[in-house]
Amino acid sequence: MSPLTNTIVLAIAGLATQASASTIKVAVGKSGLTFAPDTVTASAGDVLEFHFYAKNHSVVMGDWTDACVPAKTGGFYSGFFPTAANTSNAEVFSVTINDTTPIAFYCSQNTGSHCKNGMVGVVNPSGENTLEAYQAKAKSVSSAESPATVFGGVVSAAPAASSTGTETGASSTASSTSSSSASASTKPNGAASLGVSSVTGMVAIVGAAALFVY
Repeated sequence: MSPLTNTIVLAIAGLATQASASTIKVAVGKSGLTFAPDTVTASAGDVLEFHFYAKNHSVVMGDWTDACVPAKTGGFYSGFFPTAANTSNAEVFSVTINDTTPIAFYCSQNTGSHCKNGMVGVVNPSGENTLEAYQAKAKSVSSAESPATVFGGVVSAAPAASSTGTETGASSTASSTSSSSASASTKPNGAASLGVSSVTGMVAIVGAAALFVY
């Protein structure tokens, strides 16, 4: 296989993976000091889309050893989203999952000790890295920590008429989670969006290029 052929095959595979990714919506503070769902199973390429409710919450990727403390490597932080009662914020925070490594996240609001009182969540729990284990550790902390700046995801306008749940289809590509930080982007703190029409067009271009390989 020539270098050009290999590049085309990899490009098509990457676009196909992106087109089949799921957007997993997580409600932050909609029903008190909770994430809903608080336990998520996600594949590489899936996007966590955090929707914020009253009063003023954040989401931080946490360290498994020290609860309510930001991850020591990579991770993400949304910043705070002040939101009026009985409404959802006009913006969401989206993070792309790079792999299936277990991830803990928490709200770093210290007024009300949100993390300490169980406002945490887990992606792909496994072994000792579970929601219950992280909540148990959080009970003993005096306060939660917030990173200095927003990073690791995309802040964007909330989709129209959205509701918490899971959607399948092409999703905005936000950078990133697990073991790496956000990459440069046309948007603050994240990567540019790539919708279904863009994916279709790029597959057509790549397919046309393949005609000239041999």
